[in-house]
Amino acid sequence: MMDVQQWTIGQADGLLDIALDNMPHGLCMFSADSRLILCNVAYANMYGLREDLTVGGTPLQTILDYRSQLGNGPLHTATYFDVIGLAEKRGGRASQDIALQDGRVIRITHSSMADGRYVATHEDISESVRNAEILVRHKETLEVTVALRTKEVEEQARELERLLQQERNINELQRQFVALASHEFRTPLAIIDAAAQRLLRAKGDIASKFVRDKADQIRSSVVRIVDLMESILAASRMDNGAIQIRYDRCALGAIIESCCRRQSDISKSHRITVDLGDLPDYIDADKFALEQVFSNLVSNAIKYAPGHPDIHIAGRQEGNMVKVVVRDHGVGIDAEDLPKIFQRYFRARTSTGIPGTGLGLYLVKQIVELHGGSIEIESEKGKGTSLIVALPIAQKLSPASPDDRTNAA
Repeated sequence: MMDVQQWTIGQADGLLDIALDNMPHGLCMFSADSRLILCNVAYANMYGLREDLTVGGTPLQTILDYRSQLGNGPLHTATYFDVIGLAEKRGGRASQDIALQDGRVIRITHSSMADGRYVATHEDISESVRNAEILVRHKETLEVTVALRTKEVEEQARELERLLQQERNINELQRQFVALASHEFRTPLAIIDAAAQRLLRAKGDIASKFVRDKADQIRSSVVRIVDLMESILAASRMDNGAIQIRYDRCALGAIIESCCRRQSDISKSHRITVDLGDLPDYIDADKFALEQVFSNLVSNAIKYAPGHPDIHIAGRQEGNMVKVVVRDHGVGIDAEDLPKIFQRYFRARTSTGIPGTGLGLYLVKQIVELHGGSIEIESEKGKGTSLIVALPIAQKLSPASPDDRTNAA
């Protein structure tokens, strides 16, 4: 019976050795003074240990020194033994992941014994760590992508809302403009109709002064209607990009004086003082476009200065530019309205009760800027307004022939 028991134990020891050597993970056992008691083949192969380093009694430090020479020692030796203290503190098992010099990550699990010995398993988890890092990177990339896409969607939503609001504003401005233009057309037409009826009702000899007065009313109203139509058509052409500036040699002073005479014929209540002696004889510009610019400015100066008859227009050369100032002493403009005065359809609060569509200064600014110039406004409520137009004397473009000219107005 004793022989059978001894054979069974011996057989079991052999099988245990076979099992240990076929474990996928490294296994080792050390004494309390950190000397090797035993290790399996996987442990030796994991670190490339020589056979003499796998025999009982080999100090752990010797093994670690050899591994460092091979380049697979612990990357941070200062924390390599922390797991032993943790296992002892727990009175059982503890694990830690150790980064090696060769880039691998080994999970070491220590099991402490009462006599100070311990058993440790070494599991190569490098692939798992790499996969986890890849997942983290993918997660971070996905989060960044989602954040960027969310930001893009939010920006697109804000831009869409801005465009929708802009469309609503334009629709409201157009609605207001249609109502205003309808009113503006009705007023001069009513004046024409009333003047014509007065002429028809007149009996006997009609005084020449009476005829002249009614003719002036009719002419003034017709000019007003034509100006309204021109402003509306010009704004439409501006939107469609159909306005083209065709440069030729223009006598700017003559253009301004012609606009002033036309306005003086229409309005007998104002005196226009002109000082254009310092202007050059000619500039490169579109004559028809500039006629619309200065017709608008002179007309506005008269219109917004009721009861203040003096209008002053002065022009001079400054370097390679000309500057023309049109000044009135009329109602002026509130400081809050000045930044918006060149916007389409905008009318200042001080213009209440004065005919207008809010297109004149918008068109003036567009035409002046198409010439490469600029326009500024200086105004104070109740003290009048000055419009300062700056235009280049010469253009880089070659002058166009009269046959190629497109009427900018």
